[in-house]
Amino acid sequence: MGLIPSTNIPSSISGTGTLVRDSGLLAGHIFNAGLEKPDILPTLIIKYPQYFLLSLTEKIAGASSELNSNTHTWNVQDRTRRAATLTYVSGTGTGTIVVDTDIAQAAADTGYYLVGDVVRVAETGVNFKVSAVSSSGGFQRISLVKYDGDSSIAQAEVDGYQIGHIATGFGEGSSASGGFRTYLPTSDYNVTSILRRGFKVSRNAMGQKTWIDDTTWQYKNEDFEQKEFMRDAEALLLFGKRYKSSSLQGVNQSRGLMEYAEGGGQSVTFSSGVGVTEADWSELIQNLYNQNGSNDLIALCGKKILFDTQHNLADRYRSIPNSEKPAELAGLNFQSYEIAGKRIHFSYYELFSDTAIVPSVTAASTAKDFDNLALVLDFQNIPGVGRNIQTKYFTGAKMIQKMITGMASPGLEISNAFDGVQGELLTELMPVCYQPNKLGLIYSNS
Repeated sequence: MGLIPSTNIPSSISGTGTLVRDSGLLAGHIFNAGLEKPDILPTLIIKYPQYFLLSLTEKIAGASSELNSNTHTWNVQDRTRRAATLTYVSGTGTGTIVVDTDIAQAAADTGYYLVGDVVRVAETGVNFKVSAVSSSGGFQRISLVKYDGDSSIAQAEVDGYQIGHIATGFGEGSSASGGFRTYLPTSDYNVTSILRRGFKVSRNAMGQKTWIDDTTWQYKNEDFEQKEFMRDAEALLLFGKRYKSSSLQGVNQSRGLMEYAEGGGQSVTFSSGVGVTEADWSELIQNLYNQNGSNDLIALCGKKILFDTQHNLADRYRSIPNSEKPAELAGLNFQSYEIAGKRIHFSYYELFSDTAIVPSVTAASTAKDFDNLALVLDFQNIPGVGRNIQTKYFTGAKMIQKMITGMASPGLEISNAFDGVQGELLTELMPVCYQPNKLGLIYSNS
């Protein structure tokens, strides 16, 4: 038998064993307490859905993998060509003008430009050649001459202007190049997080039948704990802040995708009073163009920014039919548009509306309103690496559930004297984004 909370709470029972005629058969008897099994819907209604991003990384081939250490490191080679902003030093009115650059030059970094480099002034389109290099005040100083032999270069032709390195230039019979450069990569890393949850059921609770759907509360509670465990992993993928403990058995925390995007991605902000506009999305996509990423981008959106985005894009861009979407996105309810060759797959990401994880706040420079935010992910395949974004699990610890036998367990041998049974859940994982510059973040900051 079961009770319906706040509906059929038992009243005090009186008159049992006597004949009561004034109020009818049920008055004062156990039947009047509501202790009968009602007609119960066989399915328990779950108010909030669960783990969309984990499902996505499982569906995209190569976006879920294993590793054999709690630390994963990789090296990234940045651009090997440099531009600079110039500050005039001396030589106005002569054929050689001396300028300082904004490129650091110290014992560990000897600048960039070499004798013989050809540079172009962005503001004027004029080409110069580097004739000498030195250092001053911790920055590289260079001497410039014009190719046409102009012997009266003005300060105004270089001061405050920007130069880009376009080539080198040497005469016939030159003895050597102008020098040598060493290109060094930048190292990055992430660490795994160990997540755990547990549940326990006493012997008597196992034997009771509290009707909630077509199973008992014991099994439903176990199911809840499993779902919340997955929810822990989902939230960590987004909001983890990297920390590696100095202790061997210390608690590490993984860097999440938000930290990757905030630290190295392309960002566009807007006022919540105006809302996101077509121009904001255009700016973000233009910034992503320079990152040599995939033409298929996934935008996880809060509900407000998703509505505003669809209102603004309307039918001015080609809507991508399901037949043209990547197979991995099938069934995940993406709304897709093609904008200047980039296919943006928009989806409502309900975790951004889960106020138990991200309580609602007013957008500010340090506070993000996740209802008015979109995180753009690039799962591009990188040669020799695999997917740009991956969820990596420690080998053998992807999602573990173990039961601890107790006094209520069958058999003569048990592992615990608890009067019931217990369960433990554990996983060890980290999200990895090898090239965060290919991520995008668009959100209100006021």
